[in-house]
Amino acid sequence: MPTLSEAFVDSLAPNAAAVKNGWGLVKKNQFITLYKSEDGSVLFGECKGSGKNNYLTSVDFFNETPVARCTCPSRQFPCKHSLGLMYCFVQGADFSIAPIPEEIVEKREKSAQRLEKKKEQKSIPKKVNKTALAKKITAQIEGLSVLERQIHHLLRSGLATIDAKKLKDLEDIAKQLGNYYLKEVQHDLREMILLWHEDLPEDPLYSLAFEQIQQLYVLCKKGKQHLTKRLEDQELLPEVETDIEERLGHIWQLADLRDRHLSIPNVKLVQLSFYSTKSGARKEFIEEGIWLDLNKGSLYYTKNFRPFRAVKQIKEGNSIFSIVSMNELFVYPGEGTPRIRFEEYQFEKIEDLKHIKTLAKQNVEEVVKKVRNQLRQSLADKQPIEFLAFSKLGKVNGKWMLEGMDGSRLTLSDEFGKNPTTMPLLDLLSNKDLENNAMLVRFHHDLENGILAAKPLTIVTSNRMIRLLG
Repeated sequence: MPTLSEAFVDSLAPNAAAVKNGWGLVKKNQFITLYKSEDGSVLFGECKGSGKNNYLTSVDFFNETPVARCTCPSRQFPCKHSLGLMYCFVQGADFSIAPIPEEIVEKREKSAQRLEKKKEQKSIPKKVNKTALAKKITAQIEGLSVLERQIHHLLRSGLATIDAKKLKDLEDIAKQLGNYYLKEVQHDLREMILLWHEDLPEDPLYSLAFEQIQQLYVLCKKGKQHLTKRLEDQELLPEVETDIEERLGHIWQLADLRDRHLSIPNVKLVQLSFYSTKSGARKEFIEEGIWLDLNKGSLYYTKNFRPFRAVKQIKEGNSIFSIVSMNELFVYPGEGTPRIRFEEYQFEKIEDLKHIKTLAKQNVEEVVKKVRNQLRQSLADKQPIEFLAFSKLGKVNGKWMLEGMDGSRLTLSDEFGKNPTTMPLLDLLSNKDLENNAMLVRFHHDLENGILAAKPLTIVTSNRMIRLLG
């Protein structure tokens, strides 16, 4: 059984409401009985429910990932009753020792059999229907050609000619891209279309639209080249050096990442930032966490997509204020800051913030140079993240600046038209927070001033982590 902490239980909850409701059961003394097995691997008990019968709830720790079960009708796992059971344990409630119920023993045996079967399946090489895959790739090439022709037409006529009719034509093209297995390209095109619904002034509208059209054009060109080359490969293997596959809609399975040696053993991470955005183009909530590797000092990010129509069925991400340790970390292909995923993990208390500070990059001038080079690449992330050491934060001519340990300066500003803002929070910090610390920033092109700037996300001092966003 892992060491249970409130943070660990919070991380298991499907959403914030489940956490609140779980604690509500504890505070209202809704649990009639509380039991644990002799070896501590199972917690179980009875909780008052909305009906005449009590709910029987349990949490089984026979594997690294706890398995929650309950007789309540909820379709969320763990439900509020299972969470409340664990919160009772975390709070130090008295759990009587009792034999594991027969029903749990039977389900445990079935789970063990399923796990064994999964291990056997992992050892069997995955068969790929190459004929079907070749047809899919051919369809993707055709879809990119359709979009490329539309982009040529747009550029010839000019962005100023885009009206309601042209926006409708573009939306029709976006719908077609789904039939060509180009879901991600479809989302990119819809992001551009939505710019015309945001009531932006002409200059930033055309600037943002042209940047997105340029990205779409390069993606069409490079995507077709890549897919044509892949068709010529007898094995039809996906690319792992860049994120081109993901941009074209490929969904990486953990088994695929493991087979391509894209996993790292024994990693400890600390989350530096977490935030959720609402994407109208995707019709999804996108939750992004930014993480720091405590051994290498590398930055990573996680992404969780929750479609509007299934928001209650998909686990909601959350801010984590503990060290997360795992036996295996999966790294997605790509350049810049890699996307990661992990399945089984444990929490540890953050003891040494000074060590985290030492992992920040000391030379701001070198970082800015690297970012500028990255931004020149059409398909690169246009908002790269960096963890920078600074000697001072302060205002110069009314504008916030970060001064690095090397003496070079970087302008700090919020992104144009994007919420939430973080700059106003800098005025609330003490002088100690503004000197000789480290800051997580997200670079962006400041449209108002025409310069490269950075949005402050988190400040790490020797004794606290100040999250300005998430």
